[in-house]
Amino acid sequence: MFRWKCRFIIIVLASLLSLLSVLADSDHCAVCGFLFSDKVYIMTDEVTREKVRLCHDCSILPDVCFVCGLPVKKDFTSLPDGRRICARDVHNSILDDDEAKQVYEEVHESLDRLFSRFLTFPATNVTTTIVDRVNLLELFKMPGNDYSCPNVLGYINTKTNRGKLKHEISLMGALPRAEFKAVCAHELTHAWQAEHVPARRKKTLGHDANEAFCELVAYMLMDSQSEADQMKAMRRNAYTRGQIDLFIEAENRFGFNQVVDWMQYGVDAGLHKDDVNNVRDIVIPRAPVQPGAKSSISSSYPVQPAAVFDEMTLKAVLWSKARPLATINNRTFEVGDALKVKLGSSNVTVTCVSIREDAVQIKVADSPEVRELRVRAR
Repeated sequence: MFRWKCRFIIIVLASLLSLLSVLADSDHCAVCGFLFSDKVYIMTDEVTREKVRLCHDCSILPDVCFVCGLPVKKDFTSLPDGRRICARDVHNSILDDDEAKQVYEEVHESLDRLFSRFLTFPATNVTTTIVDRVNLLELFKMPGNDYSCPNVLGYINTKTNRGKLKHEISLMGALPRAEFKAVCAHELTHAWQAEHVPARRKKTLGHDANEAFCELVAYMLMDSQSEADQMKAMRRNAYTRGQIDLFIEAENRFGFNQVVDWMQYGVDAGLHKDDVNNVRDIVIPRAPVQPGAKSSISSSYPVQPAAVFDEMTLKAVLWSKARPLATINNRTFEVGDALKVKLGSSNVTVTCVSIREDAVQIKVADSPEVRELRVRAR
């Protein structure tokens, strides 16, 4: 009995000490640790989203952490471009440029795997530079030859030289790891846009929707890596004026492939706030037909399977009984997928009926006829 009473007393004392510690913290400034005098100031930690209490002196400190937004007084890291990072957040930040470039390469590989069925991200014609905030702000003042995307943390400049595109990506260093990955994905998606969104569509596509698509790709990458805090931060950001939320809704309802089609062939400048069904409003232009020439293939009117079958190639089969995949031309299919395949200057809808280890069965456009493609012997 005596031993039990001793244990009980110890538990009670520990609870009281814990409570006293919490109460003491609430009476002390979160930055300097001193007791409050008369006034208490409340600020939000941009990382944890918690409210913190500050004394007057700390509330007017000239330096704030670039990551969490709270004032810093001691034990912080100063960067050459004038940024400050507090002792807590510096441990999650990528300070070394070589490490940042390695993370960029990892992001590129992750995007290729995650979106292999939908997007092909440029690689050989992309140069990447890690810059500080001063460099980045200077880049904002330089107009790109073809397209430039300045956001707060990254920049891409796409140039055309003798008909070939070259992408110059600049990424701000010393960012938290998850945020840096999201920025890498965002700018790489702009490179994809430059190469795969038709010129006519670029003229009608709104800036906010353009940026929101890049944010959607980055958001989906963060989701695949369980970066929940970064996902929340991206949705809080007003950078796309709400379009990111609509793109996420459209992807959930209609699938990513439909969003990609809308980016390339959509009618509207952005997704509608009241109803994102307009993501299904697409028009694939017909290629002009020269007098006396055969009509080109377009998914906007009926086509004969025989007219397009010879232009299709089964490049590879990734065999798995549970989930086989087949690459036809430059699109990767699962059984049941109906995807648009580019043939010449037009697109045709191809439906994958079945996949075997060395062959697939497909339907072309609206034709009920099933045709077979086989892996060509090398």
